[in-house]
Amino acid sequence: MTGAEATPDRIELRGLTVRGNHGVFDFEKREGQDFVIDVTLHTSVARAAATDDLAETIHYGELAEDVAGIVENNTFDLIETLADRIADHCLSLCEHVEVVVHKPSAPIQRTFDDVRIRVERHRAAGADAGETEAYLSLGANLGDAADTLDQAVAALDRHPDITVTRRSSLFRTAPWGGVDQDDFLNLGVLVTTTLPALELLSVAQGIEVACGRTRELRWGPRTLDIDLIRFGGEDAEQHRRTPRLTLPHPRAHERAFVLAPWAELVGDTLIDTPRGRRPLSAVLAELDDQDISRITSG
Repeated sequence: MTGAEATPDRIELRGLTVRGNHGVFDFEKREGQDFVIDVTLHTSVARAAATDDLAETIHYGELAEDVAGIVENNTFDLIETLADRIADHCLSLCEHVEVVVHKPSAPIQRTFDDVRIRVERHRAAGADAGETEAYLSLGANLGDAADTLDQAVAALDRHPDITVTRRSSLFRTAPWGGVDQDDFLNLGVLVTTTLPALELLSVAQGIEVACGRTRELRWGPRTLDIDLIRFGGEDAEQHRRTPRLTLPHPRAHERAFVLAPWAELVGDTLIDTPRGRRPLSAVLAELDDQDISRITSG
């Protein structure tokens, strides 16, 4: 029995128009053009229909933002690659997806209606139904900061849907953002989780609140700060831009206190920067003017 036969219900997103910089020619990457995306998710909506509960279905507003982020925040030569990247993301939401990428302004010297690539993907048999690796950055500079960070890591690992797989050394860093305050203690953790990115963020924010976090001054003193930096591996990280969450973290490339613990954990990885995808080690080397020092071993 195929996925379509097993799950006749579908969620369809049609005609999502997004400006992107994809194509083999330099002017396509420089000037950009509109791409039109169609997504079909083969997934049961029976439970959502029975409960009338948004939490029981796939949020198509968030899906639209996620797909738009993939188009806007990457640059590919081929729309085949773009379609495949979108499909990979959608497979984190359901087991069977179809993606069509339209390029109506393709540089063809003839009259034509459309150029489109259609891909259909199924989640591999036996694949984990959504376990994802994520990198989180933690910091504190009020109270017993080291103890607070220990408690936060333990709280993440206690969650039934989150496993802390690696923890970095503790780093002492100068405050970032121009606010006069004490130095921070920072560390990073790699986790695996079956939670969607927004739910992982909500868990992290709940831990912040439990540790006395309030949000009164941007970049001000913190009892605890937990930032979700990357959700997904290097080749399949989630891109999204919503009022609650932007992935990957838009300022990670500017912050040595985010990158140094990350480099300790993974060695090197490609990260998003305004200059495109670059090795973490190269970006970190350019931040040598930021005051950061390792004070404990991981």
